[in-house]
Amino acid sequence: MNSIDKQYQILLQSILDYGVEKSDRTGTGTKSIFGYTIRHRMSDGFPLLTTKKMPWKTIVTELLWFLKGDTNIKYLLDNGCNIWTGDAYKSYREARPDDNHAYTIEAFAEQIKTNSDFAARYGELGPIYGAQWRRWPSTDLAGGSIDQIKSLIYNLKHNPDSRRLMVSAWNVDALEDMVLPPCHYGFQVYTRELSRAERVENYNSKFENKIEVPFIKLNLGDAIENTIDVALTQANIPTRAISLMWNQRSVDTFLGR
Repeated sequence: MNSIDKQYQILLQSILDYGVEKSDRTGTGTKSIFGYTIRHRMSDGFPLLTTKKMPWKTIVTELLWFLKGDTNIKYLLDNGCNIWTGDAYKSYREARPDDNHAYTIEAFAEQIKTNSDFAARYGELGPIYGAQWRRWPSTDLAGGSIDQIKSLIYNLKHNPDSRRLMVSAWNVDALEDMVLPPCHYGFQVYTRELSRAERVENYNSKFENKIEVPFIKLNLGDAIENTIDVALTQANIPTRAISLMWNQRSVDTFLGR
């Protein structure tokens, strides 16, 4: 069991032991706690739960869909991902409350995949994640938009110490037009410079011809230090570490996604 599994199970037990009973929009009811934090070092491995089978392709497909700026479920269905099908189908039925010949959800999904006009009308989910990440409406008179992902990448390259490396999906003005308001509503990126010792450790984890750490500790002079720096640069060893803070207002914790 990896570190993220242990933290996840502690979270689940905390909800069971200390969670508060609350009503919700679905009428199902929830048991919840507020403001819980999990920390994970990516150097310990990718934070994917191993205590249950995880739909890796589905997870990646949804994220790529967000990054594309897409808000229509056709791309998801074409790639075997049904995460948002239920939400789109609910909107479809609400738009046709008295239609006795409305499609079943299975037939609805098939229509989305094969009928472009139907997909354009009923496959859209409103300005959800992808729209806000890639086309946040601008207030300028030209009616343009802001690509938050493009801006984030630019600033990571040119202003990595900025405290404004943030992406938000919580556009208050657009919430009512979304089929579902964002759960993971925003994230912030933080970077710092890596020390030479950290870069050497990174190098040694990848290559058989090790750089001896005592050289670093003894500080044998500029010539050796410069030689080490050149070797690290030629091996494309990163000069900075990157951290991510991911915020969610709500999550189906026991689903583990």
